[in-house]
Amino acid sequence: MGSCTLAGVGSSPFLLARMPDVESLDAKIAELTRLRRELANLTGGRGDARAADAARKRKARSLAVDLKARPPKDPERRARCEADTILWLQTYLPDEFDGPFTEQRQEMAYAIERACQYGGDQAIAAPRGEGKTTLVECVTIKAVLEGKVKFPVIVAATGPDAQRILRNIKERLERPDRSGLLAEDYPELDCVHALEGRPQRTGGQTIDGRRSYIRWSGTEIRFPDYPGAQSGGAVIATRGLDAAIRGLRVGNLRPDLVVIDDPETRQSVMSEIQTAARRLAIEQDLAGLGGPGRRLSRVMLTTIMRQECLSAEYTDQKRRSAWKGKRFRFVLQWPERADLWDEYMVLRHADQETGDEYARRAHQFYLDHREQMDAGAEVANPSRYIEDPAPDGTPLEVSALEHAYNIISDRGLEHFLTEYQNDPPAEIGPQESGITAYRVQTQVSGYERKAIPPGCTVLVQAIDCRKVALHFVVRAFQPDSTGYTIDYGVQEVHGTTVGTDEGLDDALKRALRARMEAIRDEPYLDHNGEPMPVALTLVDAGWRTTAIYDFCLEWGALDLRPAMGFGKSAGCTQANFAPPVRTTTDKKTGDGWFLSRRPVQGHAGGIWLVCMDTDRWKAFEHDRWMTSPEKPGCMFNFGQPAPSSDRMSQDQKWHMSYAKHITAEVEVEEVVKGVLVRRWKAKSDTNHYLDASYMTHVAANMKGISTRPKKVQQAVAGGGWFAAQKGR
Repeated sequence: MGSCTLAGVGSSPFLLARMPDVESLDAKIAELTRLRRELANLTGGRGDARAADAARKRKARSLAVDLKARPPKDPERRARCEADTILWLQTYLPDEFDGPFTEQRQEMAYAIERACQYGGDQAIAAPRGEGKTTLVECVTIKAVLEGKVKFPVIVAATGPDAQRILRNIKERLERPDRSGLLAEDYPELDCVHALEGRPQRTGGQTIDGRRSYIRWSGTEIRFPDYPGAQSGGAVIATRGLDAAIRGLRVGNLRPDLVVIDDPETRQSVMSEIQTAARRLAIEQDLAGLGGPGRRLSRVMLTTIMRQECLSAEYTDQKRRSAWKGKRFRFVLQWPERADLWDEYMVLRHADQETGDEYARRAHQFYLDHREQMDAGAEVANPSRYIEDPAPDGTPLEVSALEHAYNIISDRGLEHFLTEYQNDPPAEIGPQESGITAYRVQTQVSGYERKAIPPGCTVLVQAIDCRKVALHFVVRAFQPDSTGYTIDYGVQEVHGTTVGTDEGLDDALKRALRARMEAIRDEPYLDHNGEPMPVALTLVDAGWRTTAIYDFCLEWGALDLRPAMGFGKSAGCTQANFAPPVRTTTDKKTGDGWFLSRRPVQGHAGGIWLVCMDTDRWKAFEHDRWMTSPEKPGCMFNFGQPAPSSDRMSQDQKWHMSYAKHITAEVEVEEVVKGVLVRRWKAKSDTNHYLDASYMTHVAANMKGISTRPKKVQQAVAGGGWFAAQKGR
């Protein structure tokens, strides 16, 4: 039976063709064994653990590199640069520091250096874009490479910011084409370059046959440790203030330097809870990183975003004296001719509205008047401007001052004061009067410049005197005390000598004469086209008093008088205003002012001086701007309003500098020893239009305009925005 079956099978040609031979079966078995082993390696199977281990060792041997220690290529150069931080940065990292080192950049670099050598805390506020983060990264690299610190920690506002900083540091160190001389003089970087960007090579790397112990991870890096390496075993780590920082250590190594780079975000500064949490992290978590009994230095480089934020707190020596706070500014001294810069910004806005985003007409205006527009200005970094060419081939900017005013024009003065001056504007609170530059700037009458609106019966002028220029304000008043600033500007004082008062008195007189002749020869016109004379001009005699007296006497007309302010606000001759009890031969009383006869050499009758209660009249000036336009006693600037409330008209933009003058001082209320006290707070020393403006109210009052606004029945003819408001 069996033989028959075998004979049957063996006799079938089809079955014989399908049966594999022995060699093909062996090949398939070998292939299945290989696949089974690979599957075991991937799944952790025990069957081929020995083979998998052998494979890992073969891979490690293929990545292992045995390096040879070497000395620096130029030890003298290295020693010379290590003794001079600025020279080190410019020599070893020339791509980052090819420009001049400003005072504030030097101070930031030296602050980190001092912390490495002597310990302590330091907080510095610098303008946005001044290279704070780059300095933090590069000076930290220097401190580690020369062995001054073993474990610096760079703390950023957020975790992603911290990761970005570490990536920047790693890129500077691991690319031979970027490190250049740095790699030549610091042999430790040979170990970094040998990784070729593959962190998995760190485990098998040796130097002179010994393991280098280099680590190159995403949260920290550890430098190779071998005999002769100054940075041997040093660690650089980065962390964000928005995450846990407590207990940071690598082996037995604890941080010995903390550099805080911009500790706040735009969101955190607006949150009291986030601000408190970050303060707690700085004072407890960061302060405790060094461990018990160990010195830990902290350096904060930042920009102030609000008056009440961490950066403002730590750079304020009164609040945080131990941090030795310093604040740097972009503009150290503002230019004298603010009016020309106002015109520049008006031209820039006009250019941009017509499609010229590069504002070439405004740029040419600056080139034509550069000497005047630069006069008196000082910037911290003269090289900080955009030299790239515009489409017409001309440079976009030619000075740091032009760059500053372009920022102001495009983003607003408050942005510039905050981001570049470390002087964010005070946020309006109940303790202040509430007046803002925006309100002054946008409160316009609808009438053109120099046009006297209908119903005005008195025209007056006031002049504030300075060495280089006179600031004048011309105003028209209606009987109900409503006022219109119809003209203001600057009369230049020519013929003075820099650094001395030689020829100053004569130069002042010439400027005053030119101004008085200008309004005499080209009088202001009312709505009927008829000239209206200036009834009274008051000239500030608090400075160069004798020269002002002489000019007023020489002019000889009753429409010109010298004036002095008395009070506790800025610019007053004396601290208190003391009006006479009654009128005498030498005193004539008024409402918030009085006339005092003053002796003048060569003039037997002397001269009548207008003495003013400055504090009262400045408050009166602000009250006029705070009065609703529909009510009597409101104050207006000349110009047309914008068609919609979401943007300003060109006329309103024009008034920016004037508005800043008007709000350069504000009246505040505070409780002192349980008593509510009112005082004047100076926000800026550029207040010349404010002085001239409040003096116009005194002049108007002297000519019969009441200080108590009231409704007056009158016909209001002509057009204009204010007339339309009254007609509602």
